[in-house]
Amino acid sequence: MAQEKAGSLAGKILKDAGVSYLFGIPGGHVYPLLEGCEEAGIPFISVRNEMNAAFAAEGWALTTGKLGACTGTAGPGVTNLLTGMANAKSGGFPVLYFGGRARLSEFDVNQLQDFETLPVVSSICKYAKAIYDPARLPEYVQRAATMATTGRPGPVYVEMARNYMDEEIDPATLPSLPTVLADGEGRTAADPAAVARAAALIDKAERPILLIGGGAWWSQAQDALTAFVEKTNIPFFTRNAARGIIPDDHDLYGGLAYNHPVLKNVSPLCDLVIIVGTRPGYTLHPSLIPAGVPVVRVDIDPAEISSMVQVTVPLVGDARAVVEQLTEACSVTERDAWLEAVDDVKTAVMQAAMPMLMSDAYPIHPMRLMFELFAVADEDTIFCIDGGDSATWASAILPATGPGQHLSLASTCYGPLGVGMGYAMAAKLAHPEKNVILLTGDGAIGYNIMEYDTCIRYGLNITTVVLNDKQWGMILRSEAKKSADIDPIGLILRETHYEEVVEALGGYGEFVDKAEDIADALERAMESGKPALVNVMTDPQYGPEF
Repeated sequence: MAQEKAGSLAGKILKDAGVSYLFGIPGGHVYPLLEGCEEAGIPFISVRNEMNAAFAAEGWALTTGKLGACTGTAGPGVTNLLTGMANAKSGGFPVLYFGGRARLSEFDVNQLQDFETLPVVSSICKYAKAIYDPARLPEYVQRAATMATTGRPGPVYVEMARNYMDEEIDPATLPSLPTVLADGEGRTAADPAAVARAAALIDKAERPILLIGGGAWWSQAQDALTAFVEKTNIPFFTRNAARGIIPDDHDLYGGLAYNHPVLKNVSPLCDLVIIVGTRPGYTLHPSLIPAGVPVVRVDIDPAEISSMVQVTVPLVGDARAVVEQLTEACSVTERDAWLEAVDDVKTAVMQAAMPMLMSDAYPIHPMRLMFELFAVADEDTIFCIDGGDSATWASAILPATGPGQHLSLASTCYGPLGVGMGYAMAAKLAHPEKNVILLTGDGAIGYNIMEYDTCIRYGLNITTVVLNDKQWGMILRSEAKKSADIDPIGLILRETHYEEVVEALGGYGEFVDKAEDIADALERAMESGKPALVNVMTDPQYGPEF
């Protein structure tokens, strides 16, 4: 049988592992891998910064629920991936990073881009290995992919020195690989006795709430959760990667499982909290789980079950499997009075926000911009969200119209500005038939605006809306609270015409400074047939109050 370069074989192995695209920048130390991926039918998406490759790979995971993959050449190519790795660890995102390394003969003799990467990435990744025997490449890659996508998902890393990438091997001599688990196999169910106790609490409760987080998305539990809430009539709140796992227009949708006014007003009234696949923290304060109220918590990680929450019934297992158990064990229950009370809270919060949402003020109120974006959303809209204040406004207002259709900086507590373009590019690649809208701030767009060159090269017609308040608003406001006499240091930006940058790159741009012009500008941008950016000047005095 004909021999192949190990790098070429690597592409086939990634294909078998479920990789659809490889994001990165071409580099000499990984070039055989790129050739192998193209031969195997994995298109290489050449971005302008490896950090955006990492964010695109996690964006792919967030919008599809499947393994994302990216690569960085030896040394700086890999270290440019580190912010993405850290975010994937924080959020539990299944991403595989394939790193390059200098030739073995070049180790430790000051050769180009030689850097001992493994000790750095090992502190971040679930699994990190250097491959020194090309014959074991399939074994290591499959192991990495399995580690990334099972248990609590997370980042994994493999690297191979260039001399091994070039080594010729006979695929027929490679050892056979262990059987890969089919979907549904290996999903751990919870202890049946614990499920029975949880079901008894759920049946008894008059005012339960359900908080759904990213673990449910990685388990692909959308059908199971829909069946559960429709049988039990429990209002649900979603967050992180689970936004849209049941669409926001569902009758039982309560709101956001964040520090949001609806949940803040509903949670003190509840008599049971059910938590599926999420952790309290910066965006979900533990105080929103009322003291003394029984808690049923579902998590695949036993160590997380009691973290930050007093749990009455712990259910350790895969979210989909456990929710299916609960659905079978629980009774059909009507909770009309409770659902009406939750709706009353939602109505009151919306009424309080209406003057801001409908404001015609000049400069534009940020909430008016959110209203105009909300108005264009339908079941074929994917929102990607980036920035500080802009992400807070958008996460609170913009709808999640389906699973994998609301990709946000707020999906982790790590909070790296700059995720937006990577997320948007991945979403458009995964769902070319859908409208992908990126809402970002004028600070965050500076991290990645050159990826419009990538969008144009690959025909990714996304629409970006920049909330431009000419400042690093979140930090400016937080520091001003400490001292009214603050003299801003580095916090003031300019009325920069980001739309002109996009036009110079070959895209479509619009500048908007009046509220009545937003809707028409959005329509023109979305119908332009090009990657587009609408630069909207907003009032810098307003920041989110939640």
